[in-house]
Amino acid sequence: MHIVHNHNTFSNRCYGTVAAATYFFKINSPELFKTSNSNSMNLFKKSTLISFLLLTVLIFLTIPGLLQAQHDYYFPGDDHFDRDIPTPEQFLGYAIGTHYTRHDRIVDYLRTLAELSDKAELRVIGETVQRRPQVILTITSPENHQNLEQIRQNHHTLQDPEAPYVNTDESKVIISLAYSVHGNESSSGEAALLTAYYLVASLAEETDHFLSEAVILLDPAQNPDGRDRAANWHNSYKSFPPVADPNDIEHIETWPRGRSNHFLHDLNRDWFAVTQQESANRVQFYQTWYPNIQIDFHEMGTNSTYYLEPTQPHRTWNPIIPEYRYEVLSPLISGYQTDALDELGALYWTKEVFDNISPIYGSTYPDILGGVGITFEVGSSRGLVQESVAGEVTFESTILKHLLTGIATVRAGVAEKETLLRYQKDFFIEGVQKAESQPVRAYYFGDRSDLTLTDKFLDLLLKHNIHVYAIENEREIDGKTYEPGSGYVVPTRQSNYHVIHDVFESHTSFADSVFYDITAWSLVQGYGIQYSKVESGSFSAHWGTRVTELPDRSGLVDGGQSNYAYLLSWSDYGAPAALIKLLDQGVLTRVAHQPFTSPTRSGDVVFGRGSVIVAVSEQQNHSSDELYDLITETADQFNLTFYAVDTGLNRQGIDLGSRHAQVVNKPEAAIVFGEGVRFTEAGEAWFLLNRHLNYGITKIDIGVFPGVNLQRYNTLVLVDGNYSHWGNETTEKLRSWVRNGGVLITSGRATQWAINREIVTERLLEETESPSDNLRFNYEEREDRWRANNIPGVILRADIDPSHPVAFGVNNRSQLFIKQNSHFLKQSSDPYATVAQFTDDPLVGGFVNEQNLERIKGSSAIVVANEGQGRVILFSENPNFRSYWHTTSRLFINALLFGQNI
Repeated sequence: MHIVHNHNTFSNRCYGTVAAATYFFKINSPELFKTSNSNSMNLFKKSTLISFLLLTVLIFLTIPGLLQAQHDYYFPGDDHFDRDIPTPEQFLGYAIGTHYTRHDRIVDYLRTLAELSDKAELRVIGETVQRRPQVILTITSPENHQNLEQIRQNHHTLQDPEAPYVNTDESKVIISLAYSVHGNESSSGEAALLTAYYLVASLAEETDHFLSEAVILLDPAQNPDGRDRAANWHNSYKSFPPVADPNDIEHIETWPRGRSNHFLHDLNRDWFAVTQQESANRVQFYQTWYPNIQIDFHEMGTNSTYYLEPTQPHRTWNPIIPEYRYEVLSPLISGYQTDALDELGALYWTKEVFDNISPIYGSTYPDILGGVGITFEVGSSRGLVQESVAGEVTFESTILKHLLTGIATVRAGVAEKETLLRYQKDFFIEGVQKAESQPVRAYYFGDRSDLTLTDKFLDLLLKHNIHVYAIENEREIDGKTYEPGSGYVVPTRQSNYHVIHDVFESHTSFADSVFYDITAWSLVQGYGIQYSKVESGSFSAHWGTRVTELPDRSGLVDGGQSNYAYLLSWSDYGAPAALIKLLDQGVLTRVAHQPFTSPTRSGDVVFGRGSVIVAVSEQQNHSSDELYDLITETADQFNLTFYAVDTGLNRQGIDLGSRHAQVVNKPEAAIVFGEGVRFTEAGEAWFLLNRHLNYGITKIDIGVFPGVNLQRYNTLVLVDGNYSHWGNETTEKLRSWVRNGGVLITSGRATQWAINREIVTERLLEETESPSDNLRFNYEEREDRWRANNIPGVILRADIDPSHPVAFGVNNRSQLFIKQNSHFLKQSSDPYATVAQFTDDPLVGGFVNEQNLERIKGSSAIVVANEGQGRVILFSENPNFRSYWHTTSRLFINALLFGQNI
């Protein structure tokens, strides 16, 4: 789109409008510009074109008044703006709040601001799965822009406990304004346009002071893919005039809605785990600045007003964060924000519902890095206008509130600059002091048998700027051996101790029992690799060689080309992807259901259950040379070691031709998507299979499923969701498919549904009777008691049978699960069917009340039931929880790959 940068004269504006209209007609109605042999036709074309252009100019004469009216709505009484900077309305051609702006147009506008003003700089920090750019607009004074790198480096000294305090008069406060992490909470993206315009174009002395004292990092859309999904929906169904009826389709997005990213992940819960590429790009940029304040803009239900901090005292606070952050800084900053809302006359609320307890959000991740993270939530119009209990909520009104609180945040940051800078400096000093006051000197981790997950966890630590050292000598701790090349150590005496603590340590003791989301957020347990604590020795020992990047690993065919067979251990998390590739290439493979010791060309090697056997003589699609090239390529692609062998006779255990070495067929799998299915869980399964296994699972809409021919699939996945609207015919079709050899994998409510509809003959744990009729509580306690009875994301220990195909690759009977539901699966009556069962002392991390804890004890985590010729694999929990609980996602992969072999 061509932008006319000179908006100072009427003639320029008028000329630009006529030129644009002429260009539009040339493109869309070229026949009007062609000469005809008919004079009457030429006269008609000429009069039509002149009429259109005159009408365009007439309409244009009314536009300044309309634009001024909207300018007065967002910036009442403020005319001190640089006229050379186009407003969002002038640039886009419509008033903000009358149309949902696409992400590309948001980026275009911010790019224009950066081109026209020396106060703004646009930076692309990455791109989304759907290839939309992720951008940051950095806004500060021209003088600061000239010295931006020095400002950044000076700010980074706040993280160094040994560096002197910065000169707060000369230093700048860093303020991050982060919008639209939930794509369908769209008002914030529009507010980002207006906020950027205000900060760049305003000529007010206060704004100049803002830019002199602050560096403002504006992220207009943390979730561009989700935002465009929502924008397209609302724009497709908007009416003229808008319809406020909540039942109008404009206000009711269909599945999966715009909240999530491409792979249906909630990016606001991915700041700590960093599983998505959008999150990785965002966290990497965050680490370059360490903002003092970060605002995370959201929307909530239409009948709500406006939420901002502080949160409920004590029970909602992260126990590792200084209470000063919550008791002093939250109310200090919110005072500026509530002043803005008070001046507007807008209602709001604080200290309810939301919490700051886990570092997984955009509003809590800053807290473990010495910043102040804050959530804003505005009652949503979910369209241009929607009825509420208090009257109509307009899109414009929601945008205005976010605009004003965003500007108020900048005002707060600048006014309280010295306090914020000193707090961040003291935070990192106290981090070292806390490390020295607790018993753990260091955490060791790493597993030679699973370099894939070892490197994956190492990568996570490096993303969070944690100092990690490669060990130089073998060390044994608590019966676990750590070796050079795969063993690493994380000393606790670091300025980033708060992050280290929350990565490695879980909590089971809390100030209260009411929580908004998960209460077990430690990450190391989700990787399934060995780790140990060291509580003796010096805090400043020589730990090894500092690691700043992932090791450069490569695959290997140990022993070279074989004319007999190749072997691959199943202990590495990358092995399933290698198996999928071989199956895709038509390689016949076997999987060992019993362990063995093979005399490889490099000596005796122990192979556990699940190990892959590729016999050269069994290949019909590949010659020996072709097979070797393919095995080499696969090993290199996934950084794995295949072993060449010359005999099927093993030293111990089964031989390669044993009946316990079963042929594996490629899964022809489908997963049900659509209305009623928990979109995040569906997305997590899709992401795992697509991105980790390179496997393209078929996604079938839940409404289409009853008419689908299931015979083309041997495996079906039903994740947590509501399948109750499937009728008896569909249920019987699925039941018959299973009994004829199909493998059905379920989790959460899908497990409950499969049992209740008798697709599988297993049982749920019965609800225990409670003398509730004799209890009496205060009405005001209803919500808190309801939340306290939920299971808010806890880590549980289960005993797992490592000999079962679903558990292949697991070497320890103690397995950790994440539970975030209230479904309890009873132990199977078949003594061989309960693959994993929660122990009598299951709680490892998080909060669960006594009643639920008693129900968890001894209940089943995984049951595999034979039904006719098929199998139903029941997970009580989500095995792919938020794409970082690899401990159980490998069990889901096993279910997919080996379900037909059980």
